[in-house]
Amino acid sequence: MRFRLLQWRKDKKAMFAFVAFYILFGTIISIFQERIIYHPYEQDFKTCRAFESAEKIEFNGTRMYFKKSGSKLAVLYHGNAGSACDRSFLADIFVNSGYSFLVVEYAGYSNDGRKPSHDLIKNDVKNAVRFISSENFNEVAVIGESIGSGAAAYHAALMLPDKLMLISPFSNLLDMARSKFWYYPVFIMVDNAFDNLENLKNYDNRIVIIHGEKDDVIQYSLGQKLFLALPVKNKEFVTIAGAGHNDLFTHPEAYTAMYNFLK
Repeated sequence: MRFRLLQWRKDKKAMFAFVAFYILFGTIISIFQERIIYHPYEQDFKTCRAFESAEKIEFNGTRMYFKKSGSKLAVLYHGNAGSACDRSFLADIFVNSGYSFLVVEYAGYSNDGRKPSHDLIKNDVKNAVRFISSENFNEVAVIGESIGSGAAAYHAALMLPDKLMLISPFSNLLDMARSKFWYYPVFIMVDNAFDNLENLKNYDNRIVIIHGEKDDVIQYSLGQKLFLALPVKNKEFVTIAGAGHNDLFTHPEAYTAMYNFLK
């Protein structure tokens, strides 16, 4: 009897410890979700050598690399890690395809002294849209990579581009959180600030999605879910066999898909 009592007390302590850890970890996820998502580098925006030939502009507080070289414009929203400076290899594709480019840097990135947040990045998208509206382009293509797919979809909801490419996208932030933290009620914990399903529900121009088959950061299934939900007929899903999240552009098929999209 005494042994059973001692065992019960041990089990009770273990259960209390588990519940306490569960609540603590869930609280950390909820409070620090933006820190979990955004990982900026301290690359200085103005001294980025990769964009030496581009204008380094600031429009209503939003910084952008801009190069005007034709009547068509490609707009890029980059992923959650690094900086806009890191994506010069994508800008090269735009130039080679005959496009001007606008590469948007997010608030809190490239050493601007702020902390990145959903609201600040959505404000950057609004400013990018305003800037594009002040220019005169015959065609606008919007490209969003990873978390930038959320920014790109939000852009499309504000101003319809002629075509849209989403690279390693998610359906919405809630689905992405569920895929990582399925053991939590994330619907009451996570700010679903970037809902690609909602923002693209009325999109009716060309769209191409590229996703690595072995992506373990934003699951391949989330890209498929978004694709299947899109009401537009002119849509294409490009699977990069063997590719993960961070090595997608080590596969030549990804470049081929981008060049085909920009034709």
